[in-house]
Amino acid sequence: MSVITEVKDLVEVHRYTRGLIGPSTEPDQVVRPGGRVRTVSPPGCWGPMITPHFVGGHEVSWPVGVEGAKVGDAIAITIERVRIRSLATSSGTMITKEAAFGSDPFVDRKCPGCGTAWPETRVEGTGEGAIRCVTCGEECSPFGFEEGYTIVFDDDRVVGV
Repeated sequence: MSVITEVKDLVEVHRYTRGLIGPSTEPDQVVRPGGRVRTVSPPGCWGPMITPHFVGGHEVSWPVGVEGAKVGDAIAITIERVRIRSLATSSGTMITKEAAFGSDPFVDRKCPGCGTAWPETRVEGTGEGAIRCVTCGEECSPFGFEEGYTIVFDDDRVVGV
């Protein structure tokens, strides 16, 4: 259990959960009611989705406690600003590669070549087949693109096409 010693008006989060969050992921910072939380959201989800040793499918900022709040309480959150950091991004609809996971492609990953759970990987080349198992060299991403698209932003990150 973490010990929180200071309640702040502004909390800056620079820690991430590696994709898993739940009751055991305790806040290590507390914000006052009416305070602000600032974080940089990790860029997109595709990287964690195709990286087998990453434990969850989407990166998540570390949780922040709110002073006086208890489990089950509701809080109102206002997003004051979103700053687009990337010049371009891609997304699309996914397919799963059944040989690269057990019961769930997000949380039960394995190498289809050697069977290693949560295999360490290396990037070899480009494209969908570039994520390779360090142990056997097999392509081991549990996801692929079914249909994809790319979004490019203007220099001011205001207009995306």
